[in-house]
Amino acid sequence: MGTCLFRSTACQTILSDIRQYLEDADRIFKRRERFDQDRRDFYARAMVQFALSNRIIDLAREVSLIRGYISDDEQVKNKVYFKRLNDHGVISWDMRQEMITLVNFRNQVSHHFYEINRDEIEKIYLARPVILEFITIMEKELAITTQEKTRTAVIAGVALVVLIVLLCWYFS
Repeated sequence: MGTCLFRSTACQTILSDIRQYLEDADRIFKRRERFDQDRRDFYARAMVQFALSNRIIDLAREVSLIRGYISDDEQVKNKVYFKRLNDHGVISWDMRQEMITLVNFRNQVSHHFYEINRDEIEKIYLARPVILEFITIMEKELAITTQEKTRTAVIAGVALVVLIVLLCWYFS
């Protein structure tokens, strides 16, 4: 993953956290499993995936706000961020569904942790390629925002110069 091209502190923090959680997940999942001997591995795997899920949702929210797919005053549930990204052609239907699965996992860990099993945790971990692709797409969306702001600033600057030249010509 590259760096966030949008100069949003929130975006940069979210992406940094995501990178850290992905590294942590790799270390935790590569360890030899001891689920039968010690529930700490189960908890560690579940919690790193939970933390990663939360930050992926935060990234979707941040991009949706920056790009105008949702408004600040709009009350939306976590799944809606991914629905809006799909509605605006940013992510595919399949990715939308994968991200909604991530939200469902996050909600289950939050509210029904006792129902979580090893297979569900493993399934979320195996979705890593889709998560990495999602992050790349979000970084591109943020880059588009930066390009649009730069283009707008250039156009405004040119318009101001033209206005000044016209005013000088008119009053001379």
